[in-house]
Amino acid sequence: MARRRLERSERVRVSELDAEGIGLADSGGFRLRIRGGLPGEDATVKVLRRRRNRLETLAEVIAHPHADRVTPPCPWTARCGGCVLQHLSPAAQRSTKRRRLETLLHEQGVAPPAIWLPDVVGPNAGYRHKARLGVRQVPGRDVMVGFREPASSRVADVEACRILAPALGERLTELKALLGSLTIADAVPQLEIACGDSDFAIILRHLKPLGDGDAERLIEFAVSSGGQIYLQSAGPDSVVRLWPEEGARRLQYTLPDFGLSFAFHPLDFVQVNPAINRQMVALALELLGPTAQDSVLDLFCGIGNFTLPMASRAGSVHGVEGSEALVARAQENLAANRAAVGTSRVTFTAADLYAEDFDVGQLPAADLLLLDPPRSGAENIARGIGKLAPRRAVYVSCHPATLARDARLFADAGYGLTAAGILDMFPHTAHVESIAVFEPRDPG
Repeated sequence: MARRRLERSERVRVSELDAEGIGLADSGGFRLRIRGGLPGEDATVKVLRRRRNRLETLAEVIAHPHADRVTPPCPWTARCGGCVLQHLSPAAQRSTKRRRLETLLHEQGVAPPAIWLPDVVGPNAGYRHKARLGVRQVPGRDVMVGFREPASSRVADVEACRILAPALGERLTELKALLGSLTIADAVPQLEIACGDSDFAIILRHLKPLGDGDAERLIEFAVSSGGQIYLQSAGPDSVVRLWPEEGARRLQYTLPDFGLSFAFHPLDFVQVNPAINRQMVALALELLGPTAQDSVLDLFCGIGNFTLPMASRAGSVHGVEGSEALVARAQENLAANRAAVGTSRVTFTAADLYAEDFDVGQLPAADLLLLDPPRSGAENIARGIGKLAPRRAVYVSCHPATLARDARLFADAGYGLTAAGILDMFPHTAHVESIAVFEPRDPG
């Protein structure tokens, strides 16, 4: 199709949402990504930028609005890429995510699960306890702090963030003023933030050494806000704590139903949504069903988020994680929670589960398997599931495409998908977190 100039006043029909929650349409030989558009709507769009045969656009006028369209609760949603689906009702967001998982499973030739689990839901605001925020100093303006603009590296200029934990989401104006007061304000590209149940930490990435008075200003903010401040001058290994100066104080989160408390470093992987995490752990244990006679293998175990709760039910649990630092943290958490874990035998080891030469057969035998891999999934484990031969596996996924791929490998090895469901870990975004159960198919 020959391309023609797309007029700003031209209406286009939104056909579907892409994997990032952006509306899609075709016009004038271009593929349009329409921020704020929903399927079936006619949108008058503003072109933001052109990329070969693709246009990034913003819906300015909507005709025939989608039945589940709502007024976004955040006034900055049009300029911020932190959450792109605030204009779609939460229930419809979850339906969209469930359909995406269904579609990907179908495309892999995987039979639908025998049971679709109820959606696991939590708060739609203040839920995000970990994030990376961009920082930018613009001459003649205040320092900007926030998520990036959609399809851009530019920092969105916002005053507050509804999805961040209030301890930080409501302090963006203070953070802007703090960073603007530093002598190195032009050399701070980003902040890492992490929140525990009752405290928070900020990691300041800086490309130049702190100048006179900078450390004092940062400490003053930490003292007044009750937070921790870390500095990062280069890669992750350069991270050092500025405040508090002494002690082994770490962030903490709890799983009250299990009487467990977890300590973590702000760079450690932990689930970003504590309300969903508590429900997710309980659901995973319910689906896995460990008893005192069972051994459990917990792969990609991190700091023990699933391992320790399972230890309160199973006879033994072995956690495997690629990061030695996370294994050390898991062992610290085991020691701190020994009374809640009880007499169950719990061990942790470090192993690269993604190594090309990794042999699944070297993992310890177990009755039950739990997997919580990163976005790249668990292909090695899925290919070798026959060597492990658990009677049941529960797979927690943060990327539906790799879950669907691995479900195909489970099926090839004789394991059927018996249950699956959506965990609404990231409301107002297109991110699909899910949980799936696999069991050996009856040979007959």
